Amino acid sequence: MKEGFIVSNRVRKAIFSAVASGADNIEQIAKKERLMPAQAQRALKELTDNELIEEKDGKLRLTEEGEKTLQTMKKERMI
Repeated sequence: MKEGFIVSNRVRKAIFSAVASGADNIEQIAKKERLMPAQAQRALKELTDNELIEEKDGKLRLTEEGEKTLQTMKKERMI
């Protein structure tokens, strides 16, 4: 249940939501969400290690697993 992993941490949830909304740069996400850069990088690593977000051509995007998780979260009104 990856949804619980995401929502159990406000930083992971903020980054996941931002990427799902089209943001593709961790520095911009951190600034917009008012997160410390190291904190944002750590949460991003956790999300990439769990194969929810990937970096392709220098841009962040949801993986196929991330897309499925997003749909479940929307259905359950977690996001």
